[in-house]
Amino acid sequence: MKKQVLFLITLSISTLVYSQSIGDQFIDNFITYEITSLSPNNVETVDYDTNGGTVVTVPDTVTYNTIVFDVTSVGSACFFDKQLTSITIGNNIISCGQSAFRQNQLVNVVIPDNVLNIGNYSFLSNQLTNIDFGSGLTSIPEQSFQNNQFTSLTIPDNITAIGWRAFESNNQLTCITVEATVPPTIITGTGDSFNTRSNIDLTIPTGTANDYAAATWTGFNSVAEGVTGNFTVNHITYAITSSTNNTVKTTDYNTTGGTVVNIPATVTRGCETYTVTEIGNYAFASNNTNDPNNLTSLTLPNTITYIGVGAFSINNITTLTIPDSVINIDDGAFANSQNLTNLVLGNNLTTIGDFSFRFCPLNDITIPASVTNIGVVAFGGFGGTDAITNIYCQGMVPPTISTSSAPNSDTFNQARSTIHLHIPAGTMGAYVTDPGALWTGFNPVTEDALSIDEFDLASTVKVVTATDALKIISNQSLQLQDYTMYSISGIEIVRGTESTISTSSFASGIYILKLNFDRGTVVRKIIIN
Repeated sequence: MKKQVLFLITLSISTLVYSQSIGDQFIDNFITYEITSLSPNNVETVDYDTNGGTVVTVPDTVTYNTIVFDVTSVGSACFFDKQLTSITIGNNIISCGQSAFRQNQLVNVVIPDNVLNIGNYSFLSNQLTNIDFGSGLTSIPEQSFQNNQFTSLTIPDNITAIGWRAFESNNQLTCITVEATVPPTIITGTGDSFNTRSNIDLTIPTGTANDYAAATWTGFNSVAEGVTGNFTVNHITYAITSSTNNTVKTTDYNTTGGTVVNIPATVTRGCETYTVTEIGNYAFASNNTNDPNNLTSLTLPNTITYIGVGAFSINNITTLTIPDSVINIDDGAFANSQNLTNLVLGNNLTTIGDFSFRFCPLNDITIPASVTNIGVVAFGGFGGTDAITNIYCQGMVPPTISTSSAPNSDTFNQARSTIHLHIPAGTMGAYVTDPGALWTGFNPVTEDALSIDEFDLASTVKVVTATDALKIISNQSLQLQDYTMYSISGIEIVRGTESTISTSSFASGIYILKLNFDRGTVVRKIIIN
């Protein structure tokens, strides 16, 4: 009997010692835990002893009195101001309370997919440069990442809301990529989610620009559509041609961007800046010359090396300067630009493709010395008339051209006898009279005493800005035939033959001045104040 009583007493004491209650706390590896549930066995972290160091792992489970508990939450202010440099959050954590990791030295944080919510101020005042939000999180609460060191952010498509001052005082933040096709709600104005937006380049999914603008995702430095692959900035769609060199080509244009197009030298998507080196096939082509949305003005950057097939065909451009960077103009690139009367070709151009400027009303054409090949019907054929009157070739070695009497076969596609050919001194044989010479049938053919190389002309012709006038000064061996002044958008302002041009009625701005001399053409960009 005494043995039975002793056994029962021992059993009772054992039960008392090992019994657990919700709210009980215990310490394991410097972390204090509190029991939040006994069915199932769950605990949350409530405090941390900094004697444990600055590198902390919140475990998946912890054992207390032989019972295994899942660690399911990080309590409010648990790791507040603990000088942490690294935190690993366990895979059983569902929530992190307010100020949970506030005011530490954390640089990189991965929020596991099982975390469903984080509290206000949870990572405020750290040194974060990288954050993985995880797939379970749906909102980024107020001031949760304020005062950190982010330079870029990727916000996954599971985030539907970003709170008050969530990323305020991240002064180095310059690019944000948002993956959601439905824009997350954000705070605009007082307590703005991102504070200063004007320094930030925003990247969003393709076709969502209007939705994001309507959801007050406005005021950013730039907005690019296309999180992966092709992307669109300012109505121009780009395709990446080299991830190593960060180069792109234009592939399409949305005419809602207007008829005046300035293609940039570089374009930014998210944190990457790309150099624009190519104009893709038919990228800016129209389907109808009478379409009011056709381009009327085009500016190309000095980074473009290639202009693709039909790239700008069927447009209303009047003035065009091909930059020196362009090496190849492909077939039909500017065909059917039936208002194009002023063309300057770049000094490194080597190939002008078939039909490149067909049906363009060019009277004078200057072929740079760099050109080695000009394709079939590259010029001419405008309205059934012989529009070309002068061709100025700068090369000592004649470019290869197509010579044929068959319809639509000759490079210049009109009676050559109506064209005055100007060639460098001493090249008559190479161009015209040597066996196999291709530049035959022109009338007249003039060997110009003065080279019409752009460098030589630049040193010979000067345009001096005087009070309310421009004065054209040139070598006495050159004779000014006429000039035409255009606005920067290609609209003709004035034309004449005098060497002093009155500018008293001109508005301040940038103009293009085309000067036709008896031995060449000079184009100048003029600034009038």
